[in-house]
Amino acid sequence: MADRAIIPGASQEFLAFLGGALDSPAVVKNNPDAGLGILQAAFMIGYTLAIILSGHYVHKIKWKPLVFFGLCVWWLGVLGSGNAKQYNSFYVLLFSRMATGCSEAAFQVVAPPLIQDRAGKRAGFWLSIFLMGLPLGLSVGYIYGSHMATSELWGWDWAYYWMCIGSFPLLVVFAFVRDVTNGGVLSGEVVDVELEGSVTAVVIDGERDEVDEEDERERSTSLTTATTTLEPLLPPLDNNSNSAANATSKHHHNNSSAADKKDKFTILSEVKTCLNSKILVTLSLGQAAIFGVVTALGTFGGAFILALQLFDDEKVAATWFGITAALAGVIGTPLGGSLVDKILTRYGAGDNDNDGGASSSGVRGEGIDDSLRHPIIASILPRMNALVAAAMLFIFPTLAMQDAAFFLFFLFVGWTLLFATQTGISICAMLSVKNAHRPNALAFISIAGHLLGDVPLPIILGLIKDHLAPGCKVGEDGSFSKPEECASQGKGVRATLAIAYVWVLWALVFFELARRFSRIEIGKRRRDEINSLLLQDEDSNGASANGEKNNSSFRYYHSKFQPTPQQSGRSLA
Repeated sequence: MADRAIIPGASQEFLAFLGGALDSPAVVKNNPDAGLGILQAAFMIGYTLAIILSGHYVHKIKWKPLVFFGLCVWWLGVLGSGNAKQYNSFYVLLFSRMATGCSEAAFQVVAPPLIQDRAGKRAGFWLSIFLMGLPLGLSVGYIYGSHMATSELWGWDWAYYWMCIGSFPLLVVFAFVRDVTNGGVLSGEVVDVELEGSVTAVVIDGERDEVDEEDERERSTSLTTATTTLEPLLPPLDNNSNSAANATSKHHHNNSSAADKKDKFTILSEVKTCLNSKILVTLSLGQAAIFGVVTALGTFGGAFILALQLFDDEKVAATWFGITAALAGVIGTPLGGSLVDKILTRYGAGDNDNDGGASSSGVRGEGIDDSLRHPIIASILPRMNALVAAAMLFIFPTLAMQDAAFFLFFLFVGWTLLFATQTGISICAMLSVKNAHRPNALAFISIAGHLLGDVPLPIILGLIKDHLAPGCKVGEDGSFSKPEECASQGKGVRATLAIAYVWVLWALVFFELARRFSRIEIGKRRRDEINSLLLQDEDSNGASANGEKNNSSFRYYHSKFQPTPQQSGRSLA
């Protein structure tokens, strides 16, 4: 994450580099702010391509080689970013930044489902720790890039070189990571398990993968957990109802097995599954609004602060801006995770902590029970909307502030509240589809967030800023092209910030739509359950008419979801 923020942290030096590089196109030389946005967009394009492939192949291969390959490509991309200065080449920097998106893509589709399945009651908190890496890494990279770029000894190229040197031992350590749960496959077509003496062969998508006896002892625990008897939706009241329940359960099991076998996890089917989820689509649009603004502020934050004359020195401005963002991410993201944990606990998700991270259904690696997905979404999203609304109440006043301390404080509170939404949004995205498609849902929301948010918005805002405050363009020497005019064009800079802030309001609209779609799905599920109960009652009455003993009463209960008192009150009303 930190490498992504080196460019925003040293924006003046990179703007000067873009204007003087041997192969910079004319549009970049004439509009350096737009060129800075193009570099950030290049990263997102590489990320998008990689996450499509990662979301698909996570069903087919083990997650470890997928992530390890991404890390290796990232390392080479960081090395190339440093070499761009040596070659004085815009395109070397452009394609190197594109390559660095591969690693984040692999982590994005692998880590959240792993945490959700194995973290038990604290899944929300541990997911927030993972997501905290984004604001923390960006903030550290922002400060690091600023200090390295302005150093007389090093320069921004060595900001990348030192990162390569420091991360190489992590690559070596990761090579020795072992995971044998579910054959090392996160999600997908694990179709058979063959036992051959002391060796187990797991057949994954038609290919055999042998595991030694030591790994099998670890695997046996997860296989034993996976065969745990599930509590039936309806309790057997007598012999007749027991037979009916068994028949119904067997019927649904056969249908599910058939459906699983038909699902081949093609890229087309994965995209279709995501597009068919109205909840996921609307969540993605709301997330895109937040992504775009946060990235745009990260890209141009230092330039905005200098143009508004809140600070006189770029290094000081970048340092305080980075500290503000880092503290907001470190505080806000775990707070959001704790809020999500309270909601998940209310619905009994993650109760089986003794199963080593088993889901609420009792099966390790199977996520949250299907009957709970939409009720949890409907409970999380109103709280996320409240956080976004409260954040904007603190962010909008910064448009009129002339003091750096007040500006950064209100921005800190607003960002803290925005970062608190990220865990809930990720959980809702995974719950919006079936468990096997959680990596695809994460890939979809990330792609939509980047293509509709932080790829176009930094470029657009860069062009708007250059138009509304032309004197604040950065020249080849790293300073504003017309400092006197820039000082009088503060209104244009604030107008650009206002456009960015208003854009976040789209998140309120789309999150509310997602909540309503989840309520619709809850209503459909309840109607289906009532219809099945009525059919069972008719079958029971028919058996009584034929002289068979029937002493059962018509009862309805749901073993997994119980309405809250507030929901019960609304139903009575």
